[in-house]
Amino acid sequence: DEVPKGWNGKWPPKFQIVPEKTGFTRKTSTLDLHEFVDVLKWNAENMYVFTAFTSALRKVAPAIVLASPRVTSPEEARKSGKPVIYLQGNIHPGEPEGTEALLMVMRDILLGARKHLLDNQILIFCPIFNVDGTDTFVTQDGTPHIAGVRSNAGGYDLNRDAVKLETIEVNGLYQSVLNRWDPVLLFDAHLMGRVKHGYANTYATSTVPTAHPGPRGYVWDTLFPAVRESVRRDFGLETFTHCLFDERRWPPTVWSHDSAIWSVEAKFVVSDYGLRNRMSIITETPGHPTFERRIYAQYAYILSLLEFTSAHANEMQKVCGDADADTVAKVRAQAESGQLRNWVEGKYESWGQIDLLAYRTNDAAYLPGTSVRVTAPGSASGPPEVVHGVEHLTKPVGTKDASVPRGYLIPAELKDVAAKLRVHNIRVQVLDKPMKAAGEQFVVDRMVKARAGGFEMTRLEGGFFGPTVREFPAGTYFLDMAQPMANAAFYYLEPQAADGFVGWGLLDEVLRSLGVEKHPVVYPIFKYRKEVKPTT
Repeated sequence: DEVPKGWNGKWPPKFQIVPEKTGFTRKTSTLDLHEFVDVLKWNAENMYVFTAFTSALRKVAPAIVLASPRVTSPEEARKSGKPVIYLQGNIHPGEPEGTEALLMVMRDILLGARKHLLDNQILIFCPIFNVDGTDTFVTQDGTPHIAGVRSNAGGYDLNRDAVKLETIEVNGLYQSVLNRWDPVLLFDAHLMGRVKHGYANTYATSTVPTAHPGPRGYVWDTLFPAVRESVRRDFGLETFTHCLFDERRWPPTVWSHDSAIWSVEAKFVVSDYGLRNRMSIITETPGHPTFERRIYAQYAYILSLLEFTSAHANEMQKVCGDADADTVAKVRAQAESGQLRNWVEGKYESWGQIDLLAYRTNDAAYLPGTSVRVTAPGSASGPPEVVHGVEHLTKPVGTKDASVPRGYLIPAELKDVAAKLRVHNIRVQVLDKPMKAAGEQFVVDRMVKARAGGFEMTRLEGGFFGPTVREFPAGTYFLDMAQPMANAAFYYLEPQAADGFVGWGLLDEVLRSLGVEKHPVVYPIFKYRKEVKPTT
């Protein structure tokens, strides 16, 4: 629970955030956010505010652009040559420390000693993403005493909507921010529950094996170690990978992403963003320390991260640009022949053994004279133990692959599929004349429903056959895979991808209309290798 005295500086009341004004017992509401942003606007010139989306309950989620000189459009940002970094909080409003830390960082940059962080980069802050859940107040143990709920107004977990795009909020994020401003890095702040590891904050990146390995490798091998060392040196905190161990046995033997529900699937916003050849980070503070300590941990990580991105802006842009170029080049060179393949399923393997900081116990107890639970005396206090020889099970590897086509042909009646692809920033055209194409068809023998990750997912049993030649009429949707978003398109459209469009049930109705519950059917989306020109 310890934090350095005066760590957040001395600010006049009008520049203080709600936790500072209330002894770290209250959190920022959406009204508080708008009032704080308004104060910054009247006292700093290097900001521009736009609406990321308006929620189902008619609440506005503001996105705040910090730049020097100020920019007011994506076009101005691109002309500057500076990379854009996007930072987000409160996708789960019961995890509000990221919001408060982001507000403090904005204040430090605009009015304090961190103005240099705008020299080499443009920053976009969305401190409260789930605006409806933030203002749905519930009481809770510890601080803040009043928090928001995890879901949005419709009961959806927004951090499970990155592929299927069912919510206003995630559609707004993709269309208003990610597609238009093209951030080189996306940061998303979270909190975990009562855990037994000994870290002030934990982190992960996109681990979808389908994604280009360049951006992921840079985050894992270069960014994470450097930021971890900065947080330790400048803020006195230990951070490590977003994992958990089996708390039923001591000592722990495995430190695993899977145990922390961080799978190799793309349903999380941070994971899905990796399919765009871009970098992404999630942080998770432990839930049992005080609100102030949790804010301090997020504040330390965010500032250390932005110092890194400022110093390595050009390098990060090049890594992502190289991934774009490599993705397109491989499609053009290898897809037509069938040599290009990519992963549709994956798992985690061990990088090797590590030393882990952990506690034997972390028990809750009622605060005497109250009905509020806190950490029991003697639990998770003092220095954690160092446990040697723990397997670091966070290395993503592919386990099942499929051929990457030169493109996809999608029937005109699947306009909803085409629309979702476009929201994902994937270029989809419409044939203005018939096209004959050679390629592969997937025959669905059986459609199966199964629970996975808390959701009822669709699985298709069957296989590809081909080569075959088909003719497609004008009006058919045509997706040329020679584009930077090819890996994402492949992941969403492949019939056997674990949580692509099929997995989330977006094609269930179409498959049922074809008779899949009675007999084998042909998957309606065609993988084409090449166009067959008419002979003369």
